[in-house]
Amino acid sequence: MFKRSQIVITILIAVVVIPMYSSAQKDKGKKDSGAVVSPLVGTWRLIEFTDLDTTTGVWGYRYGKNPRGYFTYTPSGIVNLNISSGSPYIITEDSAKKHSVNLLDFIDHYALGYFGTYTVDLNKSIVVHHVKGGSIPWYIDTDQPRPFVLKNDTLTIGDGKKWKRVLVKVD
Repeated sequence: MFKRSQIVITILIAVVVIPMYSSAQKDKGKKDSGAVVSPLVGTWRLIEFTDLDTTTGVWGYRYGKNPRGYFTYTPSGIVNLNISSGSPYIITEDSAKKHSVNLLDFIDHYALGYFGTYTVDLNKSIVVHHVKGGSIPWYIDTDQPRPFVLKNDTLTIGDGKKWKRVLVKVD
C-alpha cells in the first residue's frame, strides 16, 4: 500500500507540478526577455485638439478650447480613443428617434471614437492606428499613421504645423 501511494504521488508530481513549474518559468522568461514596451502605453487625457486654417493662418478648435477624451494604448497593442466637445450635443433619448444628424458635422464638432490595434516606429516617431471599428466609417479597416512627440508626461500627436492633439498621461 505504501509503495502504491508513493507511485501515485510521483505520477501526480510528474503530471501536474512539473508542467506548472515549467510554464511559470517560460512566462518569467518572456517578461525578462528585454522586449521593448511602447512608451505610449497607458491612458492619455486629451487637453487640446487643434487644426490650422491654412487660409487664415488661425488655429481652430473644432471640439472647443476644453475638449474631452482619452486615448488608451495597451501593452498588447490595442488602441481605443474617444473625443467629444467640451459643449456636448444635447438631445433627449425620445427626440433622438425623430432627429436627423449630419454624420460629418457630428464627427467634426461633437464626438468621435475608434478602436483597433497600433504599431509604433520609434525611429520615425510614428504611431499607426490600425482601425477596426468606430464612428468614422471611412477609417474602418484602414491604417492611420500619426506623427508624435513624447516629452515627459505630454504626448503630442500631429505634425505641429497644421494639426495637433495634445494629451497628458493619466494612467
